[in-house]
Amino acid sequence: MSTEQIIEIIKSDKKAFHIGNRMILPFRVNIIKLVVDSHIFTEFVGNEDVKISQDKQNTSIYFREVGRLSAFANTYKSIKIVMASEEADLSNPATHIKCIVHVLDNHQASLEVPGEDDLFIE
Repeated sequence: MSTEQIIEIIKSDKKAFHIGNRMILPFRVNIIKLVVDSHIFTEFVGNEDVKISQDKQNTSIYFREVGRLSAFANTYKSIKIVMASEEADLSNPATHIKCIVHVLDNHQASLEVPGEDDLFIE
């Protein structure tokens, strides 16, 4: 999936899905950085707090430290992600995609491209 296709999905009304401690994004991407409140994760290999898993069409983020995302949603307003398509050159910041995920009720999560007012440090 291309960068443009991922951005189009984020801008559309397509939702992510959360269940237990798992957030499922509706596309397959490389996660570069994950910001959860004051927690910043950039290392995912062997990380005890966050694990990334991929299948053919989705990317799953497992929050081991934080616990259930429904309780997590009451504590934190959003999850900020810096990611890139699988074809992208990860060493080129121009290929990075920024996304804000808002945990909603009924196991859903909305996706949003950050606006100019959103603090998003890469």
